[in-house]
Parts: sequence; structure tokens; C-alpha cells
Amino acid sequence: MLHLVLTCLLLSIASGLSIRRFLLPYFPGGDLAEKSAPVTIVASAVFLATLAFTVSDQDLWAKSTILMLGLLLAAMFDDARPKLTIALSAISLAAYLGLRSIT
Repeated sequence: MLHLVLTCLLLSIASGLSIRRFLLPYFPGGDLAEKSAPVTIVASAVFLATLAFTVSDQDLWAKSTILMLGLLLAAMFDDARPKLTIALSAISLAAYLGLRSIT
């Protein structure tokens, strides 16, 4: 049970911290997205990988919990330091993958 909670938490952190940067090119003001294109590319890769692992590996209740917590995190954190935010997101995805390979 602890393993399931930890994996859900890691996926929530990874999706929540990367979704804002993933959505940035789709909204007006794309000038900011062009200036930080490498960060946006990494955020997109992390978010899409997190979304794929959420859909493929989790139960229905876990999927909804991960997505809700991710959206809550995205609403709570601002994008003042995008490199740090995306680095934390990538680290939590890597930790999830490490836990996933154990089982």
C-alpha cells in the first residue's frame, strides 16, 4: 500500500510541476515560450511521459487522484523558476521509474 501511495505522489508531483510549462505554447504570449524553449521541451516530455504512465500503470481511483493532485500542484506553484521546477519534476519522474523497476 505504501508503494502505491508513493508512486501516486511521485506521478502527481511530476505532472503538477510540468503542466504549466507544457501548456505555455498553447496560450497567447508565446514570446516567453520561445525564450525558454529547452525548458518547455523538457517539461513537455516529462508531462507526456507522466500522463502515459498514469494511464497505463494505475487503477481508476489512482488515475483520478494523480490528476487531481497534479492540477492542485499546478495551481499552487508559480513559474518563477522554471528550471528548478522542471528539474524537480524530472527527478520525481526518475524516482517513479526507479520504484517501478523494483516491482
